[in-house]
Amino acid sequence: MSLRRIRSASASRLSRRNIKFSFQQLTNNTAELIESLNVSDVILVGHSMGGMLAARYALQFPQTVERLVLVNPIGLEDWQAKGVPYATLDVAYASELKTSFASIKAYQQRVYYNGDWKPEYDRWVSMLAGMYAGEDKEIVAWNQAQTSDMIFTQPVIHEFGNISVPTTLIIGGKDRTAPGSNRASAEVAKTLGQYPKLGRAAAAAIPNATLVEFPELGHSPQIEAPDEFHSALVEAIK
Repeated sequence: MSLRRIRSASASRLSRRNIKFSFQQLTNNTAELIESLNVSDVILVGHSMGGMLAARYALQFPQTVERLVLVNPIGLEDWQAKGVPYATLDVAYASELKTSFASIKAYQQRVYYNGDWKPEYDRWVSMLAGMYAGEDKEIVAWNQAQTSDMIFTQPVIHEFGNISVPTTLIIGGKDRTAPGSNRASAEVAKTLGQYPKLGRAAAAAIPNATLVEFPELGHSPQIEAPDEFHSALVEAIK
C-alpha cells in the first residue's frame, strides 16, 4: 500500500472516530437520502433505536411524513432523569471492546426475549457479533460507544406532545430494554424498561396515537411472531 493510501485510510479512520453522533444529524442524513430518491411523502417505521430516530424525523420534517409506526422503540423514558449514572465515552468504549457472541446472546435472551431463545435468533446475534470481530472492531466499539452516548443524552420523550402525524405504537409487553440499567442501583433498575406501562404512557402523550399491544412478545415482535406482527403493521399503514 502506498504512503498516500495509508495516510488516506488513517484520516478516514480518524474522522469516523471523531464525528459527533446526534439524532438531528441522522435525521438530516435520512431526509437527504429520501430526497435523493425523489420520495415526497413517507411512512416511517422505526424499531428500537430506529424508533427514536423516526420520532425525531417526524418532529423535524412533519410535512413529509404521512404516518409514523414505532415498534418497541427505545427512548420511551429518560434514563438519566430516572437516576441512571452517566458513563463516559472511554468507559463505554472499554466495555464495548469486550462484546462477543456470548455476551450479545445473553443480553438479548434476558432483555429482548424474556429468557426464552430459539435457534433462529442466532443469525441476528451473529450479524452483530461479526462487526465486533472484524479488522475494524475498534472503530465499531468506539462508534457503538458514541451511539450509546447519543441515546442516553438526547431523549425525545419530552417532545412526544409535539408529534403531529398519525402514529401507531406496536409494543411487545415482555420487552425490558433500558440502556444503562446495568449502571443503575438495583432499586432504580427494577423500575426501568417496563414496556406495558411505557407504551401506554407514550400513546397518551402523542396526539393521534394508536397503541397495539402484544403482551406475550418482547423487543422484536417482527422476529418472534412475524405473521401476527405483519398483520398489525399492514393495518397501521393502510
